Amino acid sequence: MSTIDDFHLDQTAKRIRRLFPTLGHMSAPELGRAGSSEASFESSQGGVGALPGMRDVQAISERLLAANRGHRQLGATEAEAMATNIVRKAQNGLMKLDGAPDWVLDTEETMALEAVVQGRGQLVAVRVMGDTLDDIRQYPGADMWAMLADAHITRILASVSAAAAVRVTDNLLPSLSWVQGTAFLISRNLALTNRHVLFPPAYGTRLARRVPGTTTARLKGEYEICLDFAFDSGEPRDSTYRIVDIPFVSEDADPVDAALLKVEHRAGAEPDALTISRDSVFDIDRLYVVGHPGRLASVPDDIQMVFDNPDERKRVSFGKLMDPVMSGQAHIVHDAPTIGGYSGAAVHGFADTSVHALHYWGDAREGNRAIAATALRNHPTLGSML
Repeated sequence: MSTIDDFHLDQTAKRIRRLFPTLGHMSAPELGRAGSSEASFESSQGGVGALPGMRDVQAISERLLAANRGHRQLGATEAEAMATNIVRKAQNGLMKLDGAPDWVLDTEETMALEAVVQGRGQLVAVRVMGDTLDDIRQYPGADMWAMLADAHITRILASVSAAAAVRVTDNLLPSLSWVQGTAFLISRNLALTNRHVLFPPAYGTRLARRVPGTTTARLKGEYEICLDFAFDSGEPRDSTYRIVDIPFVSEDADPVDAALLKVEHRAGAEPDALTISRDSVFDIDRLYVVGHPGRLASVPDDIQMVFDNPDERKRVSFGKLMDPVMSGQAHIVHDAPTIGGYSGAAVHGFADTSVHALHYWGDAREGNRAIAATALRNHPTLGSML
């Protein structure tokens, strides 16, 4: 299960510097205090790079109250106090980052900055509710994404239906089960995901063993692994596939972090497969990612509430593609929120359902990266199998 602890602190600032371009052109008094009017959100007309201030306190308060529905009673005063604390942490983080090395932000400051951006509605991660999406308009400032979703809902839902949670159960300890990542169907019996979903770094559970001298692998028998296409926030239903083989997994040193799964329908609905695009990913601007955000660890409760407590269930995150830094680059950067990790998720444009990139890591610490579809198709081994 992916958490923000899987990533490296030295990459934290790179994404924040992109989202707050005023960095490097401010001094301490400009930030003011959360709760004051000086240099607050209003001072930059509420743009994505505006410095954190009172409008952020209000927006985050609203999200805290909305996320708390159905749980213990949280009053407006308490929500405002929590939001003020978050904004102050975000301000402190920006002050520390101004002219400093990338590694200076701590976890709370980094997540507080993410909470500010999320609260502004510029970055949206919407729950999937069966055959529809949750109301996007509940997110402050998300009208553009709501209009795009309304205009292209048929294609979005087709993409959503082809994405699955990689669900794992320990056969020796059946009470232990979790979501290890996302995969998506690319043919009747093939699905694509990340290499590190099968072979996670550090202390993650490795689900397979490589076959020496090949780019294939075999699943370990102690784990039951299935693709669950209906693991969302809608009514319970069945749409599952069994993984029967791993015909391709990239080498650890391969920059293309990908694995191909041979699958077999087990029960319920059979979604239509997606096509890996042959076009340049840089032809698109606005995009969405369909994935399964993992539960967050080592993050304060108030910040988790802003993100509506990621629970591994399917979501659609909306964002934009960042400009390339070099010609023909294989790895792209996008700003769709992937708090908790969307490893193995497909990146889509709105014009069709084809897959423009394979998301492979990203959150507030490292930014959001994906492997362009052209790099997948040009891979010397994987390309011929797609």
